[in-house]
Amino acid sequence: MNTHPWDTVDHLHAWLDSATGVPPEQDLLLRMLKLSEEVGEVSRAVIGATGQNPRKGVPDRWRNASVRRCPRQVH
Repeated sequence: MNTHPWDTVDHLHAWLDSATGVPPEQDLLLRMLKLSEEVGEVSRAVIGATGQNPRKGVPDRWRNASVRRCPRQVH
C-alpha cells in the first residue's frame, strides 16, 4: 500500500461526511458516542485479558483485545 495513512483517514472522513443524513451537530455527537462505545469494548477486552474482574476470571485472551483494537484505529 503506497498511500500515506493520513490520506486514507482523510478519504474515510470525507466519505462519512457525505454519507450522513443528520445535521452536523448531531453527527458529531453520534460519532463521539460511537467512539466511546468502541473504546469501551477495547477496555472490556483488556480487563478480561488481564483478569482484573474477579467475578469473571480471565474470559478474554490478548488476541481478543488486539482484534477489538484494530478496527477502532479506523473509526
